[in-house]
Amino acid sequence: MKKIIIAAFFAASIITTAFAADASKVSLKVMDNFKKQFRNAAKVEWTIKEQFTKANFNVNGIAVEAFFDKEGELIGTSRHSDFNQLPMNAIEQIQREYANYQVSSTIEFDQRGDRNYYVSIEKGNKKQILAVSLYGEVSKFEGLGK
Repeated sequence: MKKIIIAAFFAASIITTAFAADASKVSLKVMDNFKKQFRNAAKVEWTIKEQFTKANFNVNGIAVEAFFDKEGELIGTSRHSDFNQLPMNAIEQIQREYANYQVSSTIEFDQRGDRNYYVSIEKGNKKQILAVSLYGEVSKFEGLGK
């Protein structure tokens, strides 16, 4: 179940949506929890999906996404990260095993204190997502299907 949830949020993080919601349609519980946890948020935009509500915003100049469940509880946050900030053993493994690929993006996803990174790599038309743990363990991310 955790993998499905992460997949949904990861997909929402990397896929741009044209359907921003009016803030007045965001539940009061989500809005209250958001304001308590992200007091310095600026430029907030909301997206409401069946399974979650997402806030895109800036904190101190950093673009962040926060995901809330139907009950208004924070599920996790994501933000773009720099590939070179990954654990060194992960960087070396990715460069060795995917030498012909280009890194297109790196995302840090924190789900209730459990932090992982997701690295999108490309080689021509072939795209792959790699999951990287805080300890540098690298695996193919299969959560979005084929």
